Amino acid sequence: MDCPNCGVYNPEDRQICWRCDQPLPKPEEPKKRGQDPAQAMRRMWIIIGIVLVVWIVITWLLPMFLGGQPLFGR
Repeated sequence: MDCPNCGVYNPEDRQICWRCDQPLPKPEEPKKRGQDPAQAMRRMWIIIGIVLVVWIVITWLLPMFLGGQPLFGR
């Protein structure tokens, strides 16, 4: 960490600058990146929707376009 008063580098564990004897600012703790529960739920429903659409395309629409019958049903 550089001293805001004189600009000299000080190790992170120092509380006072070794050159100008001024107190050093305390290092800021990094913010925790917790995920928003609503965002996680939204992401889950989007994934379920995509899986459902892919399943419908594979089991129903693709066989009909290729000239066959769907796997289930008629």
